[in-house]
Amino acid sequence: MLDSLGFMVFETPVSLLLLIPTLAGVAVAVGTDNTARIPLPEPPRLIGTRLAWVSILTIAAAVAANLGQLIGPAVPWQAGLRNTLVHVSLAVVTSAVGYISVAWLPPVGLTLASMLFGYPPSEPRYYWWAVIMEKDVTPGQWAVVIGAFTVAASIYALAPARKLHLGKHPFTATPERQTPPLVRTKP
Repeated sequence: MLDSLGFMVFETPVSLLLLIPTLAGVAVAVGTDNTARIPLPEPPRLIGTRLAWVSILTIAAAVAANLGQLIGPAVPWQAGLRNTLVHVSLAVVTSAVGYISVAWLPPVGLTLASMLFGYPPSEPRYYWWAVIMEKDVTPGQWAVVIGAFTVAASIYALAPARKLHLGKHPFTATPERQTPPLVRTKP
């Protein structure tokens, strides 16, 4: 349990197992990005493969984030899974729209805002937007989180197809990308 972060003291202690999914969400976003910017062919038929890739990475992140449950379950595994899905959704959307260098900002920002401002003064509950701090998961939270993940995965899977229709496909020939014709000189 964390009861402070440096000079900031929390009114309600927070379990570390609720914070680890922040890192897992950023890791999934990094895993879904073509950080080398290699112009790979991305035909629309790869949408299913991209959906499978983000799903596999999310499952691996959820398992990694919940490994702490083995030494002693401070919070239910459902809360860890919920938080992983929230952070993956935020980070993957940020990465899919082209801002991989700041994909960490929405998950970390939500976590810090929830830790510092997510509860009313002198009350043992959290605001609705600080859902990642709660230990219990409601059916409504499941619906919202699964919906958010579905939207984020769809944005990731459809991003190359959208770029193709907008003329931003990596293989679009522009004057600076065209190779000069071979010129033969006589010896």
